[in-house]
Amino acid sequence: MPATSTGSSTTVASTAAVPKSLGAAGLQLDWIEDIEFAGSFIAKSNGYYSDNGIDVTLMAGGPTTAVEPIVVSGKALVGITGPDTVSQAINNGAQLTIIGASMQKAPQAIMSLAKTPILNPQGMIKKRIGVQASNLVAFNAFLKINNIAASQVTIVPVQFDPTPLASGTVDGWYSFITNEPFLLAAKGVATHTFLMYDYGYRLYSGVYCVLTPNLQNASKRAQIKALMTGEIIGWEKAFDDPSLAANLTVNVYGKTNGLDIPTQTKELAAYEPLYRTAVTLAHGLMWMDAAEISQNVNTLGLLGIKSATSYFDNSVMQEIYQGQSSLPIPA
Repeated sequence: MPATSTGSSTTVASTAAVPKSLGAAGLQLDWIEDIEFAGSFIAKSNGYYSDNGIDVTLMAGGPTTAVEPIVVSGKALVGITGPDTVSQAINNGAQLTIIGASMQKAPQAIMSLAKTPILNPQGMIKKRIGVQASNLVAFNAFLKINNIAASQVTIVPVQFDPTPLASGTVDGWYSFITNEPFLLAAKGVATHTFLMYDYGYRLYSGVYCVLTPNLQNASKRAQIKALMTGEIIGWEKAFDDPSLAANLTVNVYGKTNGLDIPTQTKELAAYEPLYRTAVTLAHGLMWMDAAEISQNVNTLGLLGIKSATSYFDNSVMQEIYQGQSSLPIPA
């Protein structure tokens, strides 16, 4: 299929037949086009959106992208973002609702060198941990969750390049399990990581938000369901066919972002256990379990962000799956 490009976003024209036209809609990504959005790339290129009657434009994000205002403005029907920023937007008056969660487990992790691994939160005591300024609140909340006093850990202000860990300037590093370990691996540095989620930092990541009134509008709700159906099938296919996911990411959608297939393939493998958990194996990708929603609300509270279970609505997922635990991938 021929590729087309507009601005910073690249799309692939699909020739799949559209059973019923629901019109066009935008999906706002919160970062540059990399493997984090492989399911969306496949849904677009393989026609999984159009199979459900909707023409989706993938809108690239980046470090300065604020997803919520774009959804509020109507420029995007759905936005991929974080539960923290959606909650803050709602608290500021935005009529937004979270309708699904891609990563059931947030990717935040503590990384250390494999030769001197920090195995768990208690292992950070009396150690030097590199923490970026933007992650300091989260790290301090993580210490509190694990009953560790801030005075028991030496927090070292750092930027995002994990070289100080490799050089021994720090003993541990606040990282994302889907990113920094691969940066150091490319330099021949073996690392060990543990997910903060597994030690009480219970947050979703990559949540899908929509305008709340659109959930009560029949035509808009139909568009949302069609788009999310394409997303789900796209991600099922991405995990089923990593080579397709990496090729589309590197050679089509993210071709100007300096990506390479081996690294993107490894990162996709790191994403899979964050998507496929006991909850989503039982109910389907993007599903939001009531207990997990409550834990998200509690963790956000520790971050100083008001949230509520009413900010989350799993009814779209319920309507899509209709009691099934997965959606079939078209042949």
